[in-house]
Amino acid sequence: MEGEKKKGGLISWLGGLGVLLLSLGGKLKALLPLLKFGKFGGTLVSMFVSIGGYALIYPFEFAVGLVMMIFIHEMGHVWAARLKGLPVSAPSFIPFLGALITMKRQPSDAATEAFIAYGGPLMGTLGALACYGLGLWLDSPTMVAVAVVGFMINLFNMIPVHPLDGGRIVTAVTRWLWGLGLILGAALIIWTKSILLIIIYIMFVIELWSTYGRKKRKAKPSLFQIEAKIEEQKFSEAGVWIPGEDHRRPLPFVQYCELEDQSHQVAVEFPGLGTIATFEMQGELHELNLVKTTTEGQGVVRMILEGRYTPERIGAINRDEKYYSVSPKTRWAFGIAYIGLIAFLCYMVYVTGQAPLEQIR
Repeated sequence: MEGEKKKGGLISWLGGLGVLLLSLGGKLKALLPLLKFGKFGGTLVSMFVSIGGYALIYPFEFAVGLVMMIFIHEMGHVWAARLKGLPVSAPSFIPFLGALITMKRQPSDAATEAFIAYGGPLMGTLGALACYGLGLWLDSPTMVAVAVVGFMINLFNMIPVHPLDGGRIVTAVTRWLWGLGLILGAALIIWTKSILLIIIYIMFVIELWSTYGRKKRKAKPSLFQIEAKIEEQKFSEAGVWIPGEDHRRPLPFVQYCELEDQSHQVAVEFPGLGTIATFEMQGELHELNLVKTTTEGQGVVRMILEGRYTPERIGAINRDEKYYSVSPKTRWAFGIAYIGLIAFLCYMVYVTGQAPLEQIR
């Protein structure tokens, strides 16, 4: 029993440390560039690293199954996001923490956020159920144990605490359920003494306070630079002088949303030339200025543009009340689906019990 407690404590501390380091590194995004080479290369590498980490504590077959349960859960989010036309990254795995995907744009409303959040535990539950049935059919205690953990992972994610899936699903039901999440989260922390849950809980409290507990402050604009390259011939054809090297001037621009992929774009204009650059931007662009112009070889004019914008907070609690305007029918649908999935997961955890987990230790 003492050895088992040490194992559980080690996993809890490693998971908590992972959350802390990642949260300090920019909302879990800082590690993603380290894991990416190719579209799915980062996913495969991080999967193997996670399997190796879990295999230090559990049998290799169980470690593989556990990572697959997490993968199925994350692919449920990817599937739901693509149904809504929102681009997301491939899953990236972090040992003893789980996995994550990142959205490249904020959902347009709470119903969309809830739909994407619900896709993970729904697909994860179906995967765990299939694994459980296959484990019984093959008489495999390891597969049954993987299924049990799969049910537990998805049930844990249904706690109504942001940024867990449950905390995002209830945005389409009622945000008052976050209050239940605060009570339930505190009770689970006392019961489980989980470092991982403590850190998630603290992050949720801080996010709630910054959103609702203090006077709303306007976000501080950020500066950025881009470059535009224009053929020198276009200036002569349009009868427009090429600006001097240090000439500065404000440039007109238009922000718009592409209907096809819902991406937010900016088109930059230069008087007499028309559009000289387009780029994607998440946030509100306040101003854009030409700050430097140089003429490169082969008749190319290079312009450095500097802008000031307020970035969009992707993944954080949305402050706009219109965001939470959901029809009663939709609220009831998500409420029933949310409670129904929790009830089913609780039933499966109760039915499967803990016996298979003892056999793989």
